[in-house]
Order: sequence, then C-alpha cells, then structure tokens
Amino acid sequence: MAHINEGFMMKKQLLSTLIPVLLFSAATNAAELYKAEDGSHIDLYSRLGFNITNKGTNDQDTRGVFDGRIGLSGAQTINEHADVIGMAQYQVGAAEYANSLDAGSSDFTARYVWVGIDGHEYGAIKGGRVDSGLIMFTDIGDVFATSDVSMARQAGMVDRTAVQVFRQDGTLQYQNTIGNFDVSAAYILGNDTSALDYGYNAAVRYTLDMGDAGTLAPVISYQKTKADDSNLNPDAEYQFWGVGTRYYLNKLMLGALYSQDEVDGIYAGTSTDKVMEFTAVYDFNDDWAFRAGYRSLENDDGDELELKDTTFEVQYKLTNMSSIYTTYELRNGENGRSLAGGGVRDTGFGGDADENFYSVGIRFEI
Repeated sequence: MAHINEGFMMKKQLLSTLIPVLLFSAATNAAELYKAEDGSHIDLYSRLGFNITNKGTNDQDTRGVFDGRIGLSGAQTINEHADVIGMAQYQVGAAEYANSLDAGSSDFTARYVWVGIDGHEYGAIKGGRVDSGLIMFTDIGDVFATSDVSMARQAGMVDRTAVQVFRQDGTLQYQNTIGNFDVSAAYILGNDTSALDYGYNAAVRYTLDMGDAGTLAPVISYQKTKADDSNLNPDAEYQFWGVGTRYYLNKLMLGALYSQDEVDGIYAGTSTDKVMEFTAVYDFNDDWAFRAGYRSLENDDGDELELKDTTFEVQYKLTNMSSIYTTYELRNGENGRSLAGGGVRDTGFGGDADENFYSVGIRFEI
C-alpha cells in the first residue's frame, strides 16, 4: 500500500530488496486496480499455491495442500497531509478464528480487516484486525515458504482470535518511522469472541547502515493480554517479549532472535516457552536462493513441548513474483502433552516434533 506510513514502508522495501527473492507476501506487491488524480487508489493482492508434503500428518503420508489468499487495499486522499486507508484480506484455510472458531482446511476466513488514517510523517493509525507491528520481530525467523513460526504460540490460549502475535481482533495500532527508528504501539480491545479484559503490545526497530560492512536491524517487542470473566479461562494472562536482529550484507541475510512467552491460568503453573532461532538466506543469483535455519523451543510447566528443528530450503524464481521451492526439515524434539490429559502427546504444531518433513511447492502472487 503506497500511502500507509510511507517512511516505514519505504524502509521495509529497502530491506527486502537486499534479499530480492524472499517470498515476501506483503500488500506492497499488490496490483493497482484504480488510481485517481489526487492519489487515491485501490489495489488487489492475490496468492495461490500448491504444496506436496508429509508435514502435519501423524502417519507420514504425503498429501497435497492448497493455499489461496485474496484481498483489497486502498487509500483515499483527504489532503496533502493525510489519507484514509484500509485493507481486507481473506485466506482459504487460514490459521484464523475471528470469523469461524471451527475453521477447517477449506474455510475462507479473514486474515486482515482494518481501516485507518495515514498521517504521513506523523504516522498511521489502524483499527480492526491489523498487521501487528510485532511482525517486525517475528519476520526475523519467518523466512521459509512452509515453516510454522514457533514464537508466541500460546497467545491464542487467552485470545481465541489471536494468531500468535501477528494479528488479533479489535486492535487499535499506531505506527511510524522516526529517523532510523520504526515504532509500533497497540491497544487490543478485542470483541465478544476475544473475551479480553485488555491487551497491549509495542515494538521498536532500529536500522543501522554501516556502509560496506552491511546493515543491522535490531528489534525489541512486547505484548500482554488478560482474559475477562466471559473467557473460558477467566483468570488467564498472557505475556510475550522478544529481542533479535537481522544483518544484511550484499546477497546474504542473517537473523537471530530470542523470545519468551508465558501463560497463567491454563495449567497448574506458569507455562513458559523459551525460543531461540537462527536463520540465513543467500541469493546465488537472480533466480536461485538458499535458506537455512535452526530453532529451539523448550516449554516448562505447560505442555512440555520441545522443538529442535533444522530447516533447509531452495527456491527457484520463475517470475518476479512466483517461485517453486523445496524444503526439508530435520526435527529432533518431543511432542507436548495434550490439554485433554490422559497422557496423550500432541505437539499442537504441524506434525510430530521428532519426525523429519519435506515439502515441494509452487507459489503464484500478484
């Protein structure tokens, strides 16, 4: 979206061009459907994909997974100082609960639905199911085409509309770029489905241009949510924090992060996830890219899930926006205990924590 916090988006585009064949799926890649003389515009974003994988199956059988997204975004010019902005994006089989608490693999559910005001150099305010500012942090580990992101996985235990800290219903968010700082702060009001008393989060990223030595972009992030009396777990509280950085040098991008999230009022004690991740992305040329990563997750006093995953991925770029890729994931962890009890071990994640997985897929975007 061309008008949403232009400084923030320009810096994001600058960083992404350092690794041009990453599978970024931001609306900045949208096709323009309409543009008026005053700069008002409507854009279309769409993504289609098909993935052959044995991930997410208990018996290791190969299956085919379809992925589809579509959305509209746009801006209406108020004057030279401000625009009205908005987005509505939906996905088949999204990890969402905002519109369907029983969402299945073929359901069409909302990922982002929000409206706001872009005050240009004064920043943007959005309200609704927004793209959380904490994505500045989670993107450090979210570099693979088919990987599941482990950080902040317990957020949905308190807010059923939350997909980790990426997006949550009823969010009022402010974002801006001030010098080399990208800042975001949000208050999460929630709705009847969220069943929240309150919630808030914040993230700050600093971009340091070191010339020939590369670019460093450290990030810190924090979130807290508390359930209200209508929640299934009225005493539940959730807290998340993370620190990490990306480093860019020519065709290489390195990432490292540490995060911790805690949930009270669900288990007998405080369920705590401690997550470390390391990622590397290298562009061989305009067509080929290689990615590798390692993550470690250890849970205490909750489901006791343990992840020790090493992932390798190769991508071939068919067009400027579309690619084929193959991913192999080595897993040496231990499945968590089901909340249902009875000694059942269930990762609550994609597939077994101690089984290796592969994926081969194609993705088309406009």
